[in-house]
Amino acid sequence: MKSDTALRPSMSAVNSGSQAQVAEITRNLAKPDVYGSLVIGASGMGKTTVINAVAANVDPEVPVFRFRGSNLIASRNLGIFEVLLSCEVEASHEIAPGAALSIISRIFERERTPVVIIDNADRVDEHSLSIVSQLAAAGRIKLVAAAETIRPPVDLLAALWTAGKVARTDLEGLDGPAIAAVARELGYELDDRRIAAYRERSRGNPRMLRKLIVGRTTKVASRRGGDHRALWNVLPAQKRILEMIAMAGALPYEALRSMYEPELLDSLEERGIISITRGRRAEVAVVEPAVAQHLRDSVQPSQGLQLLRDITPVLETTPLVGASLFGQVRWTQDWGVPVDSVKVLGAAMWANERGDFAGAIDVLRDSKSEDPEIHLELARAERGRGDTVEAELIVDRLVSSPQASQGSDRYLSRLACLELRLTDPREPHTLRTEWVRDRLKSTVDTGRLDVTRAQFEVRGGRLEEGRKLSERVFRDRDCLPRHRQRACSLLGQVEIMCGRIERGLEYLAQAEMMFSLPDTTSFEVEDSVPQIFMGRYLAGDWDRARTTLRRLVPLQADSASVTALVDLWTGHITRAQQTLDKALADATEREDNRALMQAALRLAEGLLRMRETSTRRATTPVSGDRTTHLRRGERIRRGERSGGSNVADGTEPTRGVPRADYDWCLDFLTDLLELEAEALTNPAKIADEMYGLGAEAAERGAHTLAVYAWMEASRHGSPAAQLNLIDEAENVDGDLGRLASAVAKACLGEDDGAEIKAADEALSFGAVVMGADLARSARDRAVRNHDSAAVKHARILLDSSLRAITFDAGGANLSEILTAMEKQLVNGVAEGASNSELGARLHLSVRTVEWHLGRLYRRLHVSDRQELKQIARSLA
Repeated sequence: MKSDTALRPSMSAVNSGSQAQVAEITRNLAKPDVYGSLVIGASGMGKTTVINAVAANVDPEVPVFRFRGSNLIASRNLGIFEVLLSCEVEASHEIAPGAALSIISRIFERERTPVVIIDNADRVDEHSLSIVSQLAAAGRIKLVAAAETIRPPVDLLAALWTAGKVARTDLEGLDGPAIAAVARELGYELDDRRIAAYRERSRGNPRMLRKLIVGRTTKVASRRGGDHRALWNVLPAQKRILEMIAMAGALPYEALRSMYEPELLDSLEERGIISITRGRRAEVAVVEPAVAQHLRDSVQPSQGLQLLRDITPVLETTPLVGASLFGQVRWTQDWGVPVDSVKVLGAAMWANERGDFAGAIDVLRDSKSEDPEIHLELARAERGRGDTVEAELIVDRLVSSPQASQGSDRYLSRLACLELRLTDPREPHTLRTEWVRDRLKSTVDTGRLDVTRAQFEVRGGRLEEGRKLSERVFRDRDCLPRHRQRACSLLGQVEIMCGRIERGLEYLAQAEMMFSLPDTTSFEVEDSVPQIFMGRYLAGDWDRARTTLRRLVPLQADSASVTALVDLWTGHITRAQQTLDKALADATEREDNRALMQAALRLAEGLLRMRETSTRRATTPVSGDRTTHLRRGERIRRGERSGGSNVADGTEPTRGVPRADYDWCLDFLTDLLELEAEALTNPAKIADEMYGLGAEAAERGAHTLAVYAWMEASRHGSPAAQLNLIDEAENVDGDLGRLASAVAKACLGEDDGAEIKAADEALSFGAVVMGADLARSARDRAVRNHDSAAVKHARILLDSSLRAITFDAGGANLSEILTAMEKQLVNGVAEGASNSELGARLHLSVRTVEWHLGRLYRRLHVSDRQELKQIARSLA
């Protein structure tokens, strides 16, 4: 077999999302102890493309036998082997399976082990797969089989996988960049929001994705093609059932059972074509989106109307909820039939709760209803989709309506909540629905409003007010669990901001566990995940912060760029710069996040320039097309900092255009990152501004944020920050409080070992860049004091910091920074060779090898042979 590094040009035909799988399978086939590969993936995921690419990279001298399962021969005992047997002048219908095994084994006898490729393995007869599995288990063939699922008869091959004789590759859906590439091939340019929507709807299925992107602009005949393989053995009655389900999206199981025999439904579920939920109101849906899309495309308009007429009487007598309700409303509206406003509202609320804002908008607008609750739900959907201007217009009409006070408590509570979401949190005096809180009687409605008001207060920088409101909701057991979950996550963030980090992390852990509650919707995720991330980020819980967004909202467009903030702290500067640069170039994020990401990118670029010169300080200004200096007036975009009246009086007029997405914490971090970037070139000038920034945070009670600002100000020489940091550090618990105390003592110069202790604390905290600065300063001081022990300790800390910074993901490349001889030395060390063995290889003396290795240790910031081996292996 050829190695995966020498794949043929036919790889260009492979979808970009499958290249890794092709390389993996090719690599597995080259291993002597692996007898094949089992490729599993839903219809449309590109299994045939993958195995074709693998076949194209088989050595020309290796014999290849290709088979393809189909319904035409699946009923025959030796279906896929009949051609081979006929070539051997054998009558296949007279051969017993046992005899066929010996005959086919003789056919496969070659000097080199042949490769047997089987597509559509789930359409192959059981006897053939039994023979193949026995040959593969005996090492007589190399097997590459592709199937949709592991169900009989594919379980015969799966037994080889469980025995460790065959590798398994599961084809995953296309990621965001791959979806964008497919769209460009089709002539479309997609933003991140639409890419995420397409990924969610198609589940990354390439075939489904192309149909969604192209849409109805192509002719039905051109998209219909041949029958879908999953439908080959479907009975006419079952085909009609599937068409009904596909047109509606989902249907109640009770409704279908009253129209058809349950055995028909059970058979479809056993074959993996449909899924049936459990419970009183079970729903039936097509498992694979590509199959559902194929069914919808194949239904003629007249046929679709007849299907709707057939099932409507049954649905009118069946309680509809969730996907079934939405599907029935959407299907009925498509034919211009009016739908009851109660059903429309229920369908739209379900779509909004699962994040399908476009679907909710379509249902609501097609209803042509003047019901205020319909318009309120429409405003909710418009805001969720990102059109805040339209949402504000709708809410303004509802609030100004003379009938506004006549609505139900539930309606008024939701209206007040939406106004809070659409109002600049720095201008609470502009709210017009504050009277609603006194009207509410149910704890369900007050809980919804209070937790939304708490978020409003925290985003405006009024932390204590937000904490009290969120704690009241969280402690009230009569509030809905999803409202208590939102309150819990907000309470955790506020506690961490105020310095009570240990307690805040406990709240965040509980909030994450509450996501598993059954009534959690997309709105709880939208509200809570940013708060959980920010809380963990401020607490220095880097690993959990890095994974929170990706684990809970993997489709969110800006999740990767936000985690770049963690990379800046932990020394992965190159990865942060690359992520931020790509994110800002490819998408227009929300205004608040974009300002934060631009500040982070500017800092990352400055740190990279500092790394090139191996120092944190620079004598020349940092330049670049995006890194021009910002004046104080430009940086403070929305009013002057450090004004006492601004803290005490929330009704102070705000400069600039009101912004509903304003967040005081994000605004603070943006300013801090901008100041840190400027401090790289002019620390003395920026130190006092950093102190002022921290003073405002301290006045608001955000002691954690004040500590972050004052640690930087202290290291840049601000006397006021150095004097106040020790006292402020006592207000912050956990690792951050210990780090702040250590930094304060180091900056005040209490003793010669203070800087070493601070550097040690910084590395323990994960603040690699800060640790490198402190260790370098400690080393210089120890050199001046002729303290050899302190010099050695400081150098160890500095090397640890610089090694993490130099070899961060996507950073230094050994092949670029090492000479040819040094590469051979590193490779030899990675292999475990001794110095004498290295000398024999390179025709050098042992002493010369030791000299070169010592030079390598210093260049790569490693202290011994073991650390060099770890770097060589990780970057191989």
